[in-house]
Amino acid sequence: MSNKSNTYKFSRRSMIFSASAASFLAPNICVASKTKVLDFSKQSDRFKAIVKMRACTDERVVYGGVKGLYYGVVDSQITPLYGVLAGTMAQYKVNYDAQKIIGTTFEVAYFTDWKTGRLLETFRNPYTDSVVEVPQTRMGPSKITFSVEGRSGISENPELKNFSISHRFVGPRNENGQVYLVTESIVKTPEDFPGPPFKYNEVTTYKAHMRSITDTSTVMVNDSTHFNAVVSWRPWLKMQGHPGHLFGTASGGNYNKISDFPSYYVELTKFYHPDVFSDTEALLSTVKE
Repeated sequence: MSNKSNTYKFSRRSMIFSASAASFLAPNICVASKTKVLDFSKQSDRFKAIVKMRACTDERVVYGGVKGLYYGVVDSQITPLYGVLAGTMAQYKVNYDAQKIIGTTFEVAYFTDWKTGRLLETFRNPYTDSVVEVPQTRMGPSKITFSVEGRSGISENPELKNFSISHRFVGPRNENGQVYLVTESIVKTPEDFPGPPFKYNEVTTYKAHMRSITDTSTVMVNDSTHFNAVVSWRPWLKMQGHPGHLFGTASGGNYNKISDFPSYYVELTKFYHPDVFSDTEALLSTVKE
């Protein structure tokens, strides 16, 4: 049996000290736990978040990647087709006075088997039952320029010469300390394009904590990246004239180093594109000013 007189015995002096200590420490505890919050009604604060969530505050190489799936969509019905494993490498320069981000980017992507996740070299199209060869995607390096609104005009990517591009940032928005930044991109062939028309629509959501964005020691922040795309049939599928389109969904993030990529992506890239990881900075520097 416990001795209540011992359990609850406090001296008047100890009680006064405890009360005084609590009143002294409480304000400091509140201050220490308070997170600085950006005001996204201000353009300057929106730009600060965009820099860290979409680019980087210094000029180091930034890596990013997603892993996901592509479906065919015909008459509003989806059909599983193949997987995607994609990565980007980029460097950015930030002009805070002009609120501009100037970057150089490079992308390598692979289409993979839906079930095994391994690289596809050929693919049996379920719509036509024909077997087609599957290419790899290697794009860039190319220059991009962002403002706090986004970017638009003619694509500066050599592989998308004369394609028009429309891009905007939606947000960022703060949800209880979690910040979301959405990017919308529309790339399409011009009216006078000699080949089949092609449209690529992408909506990507970046997520990060407010405390990471306002932390002066961080140069970039990204808890996750989620990608969705609505795309015309890719030419290699040989679906010209067939109604429908592609729908892609994938997730991933930004990485500090090459080993943060999925290991299979690193394996494929070192084998098929050894120059990409051997000296990424040199590769990015080859873009013309």
